[in-house]
Amino acid sequence: MLEIAHDITDKKKLEARLQQAQKMESIATLAGGVAHEFNNALMGVMGNIELLKMDLPEDEGRDKYFEAMKGSGHRMSRLTDQLLAYAQRGKYHPKDLKLDDFVIQTLPILQHDLSPSVRVETHFPKGISYIRADNAQMQVVLSSILANSNEAIEDEGLIRITSENRDLDEAFTKLHPGLKPGPYVCLTIEDDGKGMDEETRNGIFEPFFTTKFQGRGMGMAAAYGIVINHDGWISVDSELGKGTVVQIYLPAISAESKEQGAKPVKQPEVELATSEGTILMIEDEDVVIEVTQAMLEMLGYRVMVAKTGKDAIHITETFDGQIDLALLDIKLPDMEGGKVYPLIMKARPDLKVIVFSGYSIEGPARKILDAGAQDFIQKPFSLTTLSEKLKEVSEGK
Repeated sequence: MLEIAHDITDKKKLEARLQQAQKMESIATLAGGVAHEFNNALMGVMGNIELLKMDLPEDEGRDKYFEAMKGSGHRMSRLTDQLLAYAQRGKYHPKDLKLDDFVIQTLPILQHDLSPSVRVETHFPKGISYIRADNAQMQVVLSSILANSNEAIEDEGLIRITSENRDLDEAFTKLHPGLKPGPYVCLTIEDDGKGMDEETRNGIFEPFFTTKFQGRGMGMAAAYGIVINHDGWISVDSELGKGTVVQIYLPAISAESKEQGAKPVKQPEVELATSEGTILMIEDEDVVIEVTQAMLEMLGYRVMVAKTGKDAIHITETFDGQIDLALLDIKLPDMEGGKVYPLIMKARPDLKVIVFSGYSIEGPARKILDAGAQDFIQKPFSLTTLSEKLKEVSEGK
């Protein structure tokens, strides 16, 4: 009887977690679409501000308003980055890292945002395995969880961060959708704050879910999306008056696969580079077309526009002049960018292509890059960023 009761309990837990995962997936799909539309709209706002400022003589009094508008635009851009992270479509540049070293190096940066009355203690045993993760995205995860703990501690309090190697068996992973049996690194962040009731705990990873009227609520949702996109799992255990424990499981990698001596290469600063040539812009949003065309013409390029995949294919097949480069959007009214790419390349095998989108590089854009496209640029982008990308691709860097 005891074994039957245990099986029923496990089955109920699995059903609840599957329902929660399906709910989060539905919200994530919506969030990704919203972020894409926001980025297209921001392209019009940010791009026009930049073009207007360049077209007018310098005026210190007026320029401060431009900077204020740009600041608001950048703030919205960071919000869409969080939405994309939650939708598991964020910008990822994974590398091998030790989670304990990462936490130790990142804490001094994040502690400036914590209350002076909140202490942070760490305990990391020797021999913690490496994981493969995006450093910047993991910083978002750690920052979001620490901010949540900091808000839960009303007076003096303690946040404790520990890690351990864990081998997860099938019995554990079948109760945690998405995980596979094998070695993991478990990061635990525990606070002695006021804790949460069941309703708050169940909604903690939903976008804009917050118990405070501060306009926040994306942090933990972004953390959830980032961890899931790293093939991991994040859980929250909390009771009112008893604090909160957040656990993150991330797949460990073997020592043999660890990168040896890889160092980040500092990118040199680039000046605005003008050029010439013909660019085919494959994009259907009028506001993006107008701003991007103005930028390209300012840089010295001739611009042809195709608003559908069919138009793009027709132009590449019938235009009797040189097309030096194509800017290809992912979502078009009649077909996906991934289907347009091989057809325009069939017509012009030497055509260089930059994918540009309100979505991030992961997902459909990655497939086009793997098929041979030269580079990617995410909307909204600045004139300087566009100039740099065009220069790099044109010169074959």
